Amino acid sequence: MMRKNKICGILNLTESRLATNPLTLFRPVAALPFGCRYRLIDFPLTNLTTAGVETVGVFLNDSLRSIYDHVRSGKEWGLDSVDGGLFFFSALSADRGTGLRGTDGDIYNYFKNIEFIEKSGADYVVVMGTRMLCNVDVKAVLRSHIEQGADITVVYKSVDYLSKEDEHVSCMTIGDDGLVKGLKSCSLQMKENKALVNMEIYLMKSSLLMRLIRNVVAENEHCNLNDVLHQAMIKLPTNGFEYTGYLKSINSVKSYFDANIDMLQEANMTALLKGSQSIHTKVKNEVPTFYARTSDVSDSLVANGCIMNGEVTHSVIFRNVTIEKNAVVNSSIILQGSYIGSGAELRYVILDKQVRIEPNTKLIGTKDKPIVIEKNSVISRIFEEGEQVLKGVSQFHRNELEV
Repeated sequence: MMRKNKICGILNLTESRLATNPLTLFRPVAALPFGCRYRLIDFPLTNLTTAGVETVGVFLNDSLRSIYDHVRSGKEWGLDSVDGGLFFFSALSADRGTGLRGTDGDIYNYFKNIEFIEKSGADYVVVMGTRMLCNVDVKAVLRSHIEQGADITVVYKSVDYLSKEDEHVSCMTIGDDGLVKGLKSCSLQMKENKALVNMEIYLMKSSLLMRLIRNVVAENEHCNLNDVLHQAMIKLPTNGFEYTGYLKSINSVKSYFDANIDMLQEANMTALLKGSQSIHTKVKNEVPTFYARTSDVSDSLVANGCIMNGEVTHSVIFRNVTIEKNAVVNSSIILQGSYIGSGAELRYVILDKQVRIEPNTKLIGTKDKPIVIEKNSVISRIFEEGEQVLKGVSQFHRNELEV
């Protein structure tokens, strides 16, 4: 017998990767490493499964491998059961033979696989992405939805300040009755004191979502699911659910950098990672990190398997990173398997996985424009900020730093 108020989950991972290039050249936003041991997809997966969601559909565009390698059967989130589980849907298979292109939007992928929602047997469906980094209590969202009796419930956060990176995020206006009255780009509210940021988390009856998808396809409209939901929340009674925890919209290299650095503050880490529901991730066993007598590590997060011989301050260091003697790493994010040679100096830098920094190399970025070094690169000479950047630094930042 179906459990009362059963929910199925949809992870909408067709999020644009352009704004976070080069970090997302070869991985979706959902696969971005975070906080020494997590990926961004861990957060919505935990939000869903903690609420008792047993069936989750993962809708992607063209980057299935990195996601599948991480989540596999969903064992870490309790999704490897006989009933329900994880289901992957690629836009490539949906578009085959239809004449549709990637620029036509992702809605056809949902229409082609709409039986996933039907077969889940769920009364309700929750749609969310991974760009909004948060830890939401989906059970509380469902309770609010049932109590208010609206057609759709959308999660939002009230913020005092909007940054330049938030200009592509949507903001809402909510009436005294708690219902959404309007939706507009946050770029239009930059100078206002308060803004209600749409977190792109929607809860509604499964039958309603299927009807919305079918109607759009029947009208031959080519758009994205988020566009459909934006239109629906204006036309239909939509309840706003206020989220009060930690939130960061990962919509630029800077916001990704800031979100990781935010975890150096205990209050932020506790709110996001150690609250009422702990975030689950793929377990990787490593030896403890080795700290040599020459090392000086402060105000940093350091994962297992590292070798620390140099100086590290205000940084986030992922697994299996080696930092040699006399190297200085300050305000930087060093992803898995990277090597930093003796005498090197890094400030405001993001090293992607398996990067090698040769001895005495200097990379100096800024807080507003951290330098990004692409995966598997080798940097082998000293250059000051503003000099011609060598092969191995992303084209994204090469253009910024050329004289």
